[in-house]
Order: sequence, then structure tokens, then C-alpha cells
Amino acid sequence: MDGSFVLKGVIFDLDGTLIDNEGVYDRAFCAVLKRRGISCEEMVHIPGIGVRENWDKMIARIGMDEDPKDLAKETQEFYLEHLNEVKVRFGVRELMHYLKGRGVKIILATSNTSEIGNRVVEELDLGHHFESRTFGDNVNRRKPAPDLFIKAIQDGGLNPRNTIVIEDSAAGVEAAKAAGTKVIAIKTDWATKAQLFRADKIVMGFEEALEVVRSGKL
Repeated sequence: MDGSFVLKGVIFDLDGTLIDNEGVYDRAFCAVLKRRGISCEEMVHIPGIGVRENWDKMIARIGMDEDPKDLAKETQEFYLEHLNEVKVRFGVRELMHYLKGRGVKIILATSNTSEIGNRVVEELDLGHHFESRTFGDNVNRRKPAPDLFIKAIQDGGLNPRNTIVIEDSAAGVEAAKAAGTKVIAIKTDWATKAQLFRADKIVMGFEEALEVVRSGKL
């Protein structure tokens, strides 16, 4: 961030970023495949793009003759049954407290559906932090298309030039950059630094993200 950058809003991705849940989703996809006698080795779960979109890709690759909507519903049911295993990442609340104390808008933007996303943030006691929420079913195209973040910027009354997106997936980083924002990528086990290369900064967790925001050096 240079001297002309004035931070007005931070847009948070949900799955894999604010919460450590990609492993639960991995098991959910695997469980749905196993019920059909298909090995989990056939699974390719791409974080960031959405559950339905993952099934679209797997159906095309495996040659399954099923409705992706039904498979996505079954996957989400497994996920919600195991929601008690999902944890908010360490340092998230501290960063949000810092932002709120400085009048920076806190926005949610997730590829997940409004039904699932709203339930998750409320059950994990995150919902009250967000000034607005944008979901995958609010836009026509999911990540890596920029639609989700463009709508989140509009819904939050923000300017992309004064906005940071915090993401964990390559698709999310690509979408945020295409929307014109700065991007901090949280490095998790689900993406390599090489895959996150387009981010303005790659950090190992939210404590480091807070230091980056405090310093203004992005």
C-alpha cells in the first residue's frame, strides 16, 4: 500500500479462509462418492469455486449420470452434520476487532450459498461482524470470475481501490485481482505459494495479516 491508499473495507472469504473447513468438505465429497461405489481417488475438490461447481467438474471427468444439484445438496447435508468440527481460524476475531475500531467496513463474500453461509457464520458467532454479506447464489458466475467481489464491493458501498480481499484459494485471489482490489492470501494446506502468486501479500495466518494491515505495507 502506498501513501495514497486509505483502507475503507476488508472483504473476507469464508470457506478455508475465516474457517478451517476444507477438510470437512473433502470428506463430504468423498462420502457422496462412496455411497455410489466410486473411489475417493476419483475426487478432485477445488477450493474456492463452490460445491455445485465442483460437482459439475467431477461429473464431466468421471462420467456420472446424476444431477449436480442433488449431489451438491447431499454434500452440504454431510457438511452441516459435521459443522461442530469446523473452527474459526486463530487471529480472525483480533483482526476484525482492529478493523472495527478504525471504522473499516467488514464484508463477507463467499462462493457458498446464502442458506449455508448464513447458517455457518451465525453458528460460529461471526455474523455480527459483517456490514454486508454476498453469496455465490447472488451472482451469475463464481470464482475465478470477479462477479462475487464486484457485487460485494457494491453492496458494501466501497471502492475497489480502497479495499482489501482476504482469501485462501487461487480462484479467489484471481477473482479479487480481477475486481481491482488488493489481496492478502492466507497460506493453508490447500494451496501452494506458487498457486497464490498473484496476491499482493501471502501470509501464514491472521496474526501476520493483522501486522500487514497495521503497517500499511502491502
